[in-house]
Amino acid sequence: MAGKPAHVPTPESRAEVAALCAYGVPHDEISIYIGVTAKTLRRWYKDELATAKIKAHAQVRKYLFQGASGALVAKGATHADCLRAAMFYGKTQMGMREVTEIDHTNTDDSMTPKP
Repeated sequence: MAGKPAHVPTPESRAEVAALCAYGVPHDEISIYIGVTAKTLRRWYKDELATAKIKAHAQVRKYLFQGASGALVAKGATHADCLRAAMFYGKTQMGMREVTEIDHTNTDDSMTPKP
């Protein structure tokens, strides 16, 4: 009785694994989709699993940076789009934040009980 034939990755299966990983699909679900065990997935697609999400994040960061820097205005983005991207970039990448300070001290005597 012969076992299941050995898995041989193809350029198409590598691209599928990379795309699914970049989209955030869990590895156990990717293995089911490809039709291999989790161990086989890790063995044959180690590079795709390690780099796909990093590459996807880099593309998004590049786009966000282009918007934040105003470079996308030339491609049709509005100034408001770029301003929102710049504010998001500043908060997530530069440590900027919006702070609202509320003074809870009472400066008048209106809340003081009358004798």
